[in-house]
Amino acid sequence: MAADWIRDLQQSSSRSHKERVIERALIAHRLGSSSAECFLYNCYLAYNPDQYKCKRVPITKGYINRENPWVKFWGVLEMLRTDSLSRSKLEIIVGETSELFDSEQWNNVCRGVIFKDLRCGISVKTLNKVLGNTEWRIPE
Repeated sequence: MAADWIRDLQQSSSRSHKERVIERALIAHRLGSSSAECFLYNCYLAYNPDQYKCKRVPITKGYINRENPWVKFWGVLEMLRTDSLSRSKLEIIVGETSELFDSEQWNNVCRGVIFKDLRCGISVKTLNKVLGNTEWRIPE
C-alpha cells in the first residue's frame, strides 16, 4: 500500500535513508509493484507546484478493507486543480471519496497529496535526486 512507503520514509530523518526508500520504490515499480507506482505518482502530485483548491478535507477513522480507488482519487484531484466545480460541490465529492479509502491510506496519503505535504520529511530536491531521469521527476 502507498501508506507503507510513507511509513518507511518516516522511520528516519536521514536524507540517505529517504533516498534509499525512494530508490526501492522505483525499483519495485520497475518490477511491477502497483503500490510503488501509486506511491511514486502520489509523490509526484504532492510535490508538483500545481495547487488544489480545497480547504476542508475530512479525517477518517476505522475504515479498513475499503476499495482504495486511486484512479477516482486522481480524477478528484484534477477537478480540484482545474476548479471545474464550485468549492462546496468539490468538498462534498472529496468527503464522499474519503469514505471509499482505508483510513490509513486516506489520512496518510490522500490528505497529504491534497495539502501538498506528505509529512514524511522529503522534498522536491530529495525526490529529484533519485527520480530526476524518470517520468516521476518533479517540475520546479
